[in-house]
Amino acid sequence: MNSIGKHIASYKYGLRGVWFAFRYEPNMYVHLAAATGVVVVNYWLHVSRTEWLITLLLIGLAWMAEVFNTALEKLADRVTQDHDPLIGQAKDLASGAVTIICLFAIVCALIIYLPYLV
Repeated sequence: MNSIGKHIASYKYGLRGVWFAFRYEPNMYVHLAAATGVVVVNYWLHVSRTEWLITLLLIGLAWMAEVFNTALEKLADRVTQDHDPLIGQAKDLASGAVTIICLFAIVCALIIYLPYLV
């Protein structure tokens, strides 16, 4: 297979990963609901192009963090199902990354939306 074919095949694997995330990770539906809400509010408030870009970037980062978190959890579970303090810490750290981006997204949403609402 040539390099273009390999590159195109990598998108197939990536889309399969997104499908797995939505199929096996219930939190992805929470993120999808939040993202849908953000898009509706952006449209309703007629936010600026820059604010659209910021909110879409934050949505993408939150989804990406959740997918990485899920991947790490699945890999760790493959290594051992027994309680292991280091694996537990790794899972907590990955979950913390999701929490961090979601908290920053909430702060950014307040900064963006409050001026439109007051």
